[in-house]
Amino acid sequence: MTTKQVHVLVFKDPESEQWAVECLEYGVASQGDSLEHALEMIKEAVQLHLEDRDEKDLDYYQPVEGTPEIHTITIDAPSLLHR
Repeated sequence: MTTKQVHVLVFKDPESEQWAVECLEYGVASQGDSLEHALEMIKEAVQLHLEDRDEKDLDYYQPVEGTPEIHTITIDAPSLLHR
């Protein structure tokens, strides 16, 4: 088995106090009660995601070059989203 580095986006939800985390390369998400727990959970989730794939499905990998940045943008959205 080989190792691979991936990028994860992590943030703490202020309402639930849960840490949300998403793997950018594979689009897998998880959460945890602490930052450390969330990182453990996403590692496990990505590894399980990859175990469930056969070789032809493993080419779903979106490489992230460089350092990811977070930006806030404004979009036009249906009024249902403004609750």
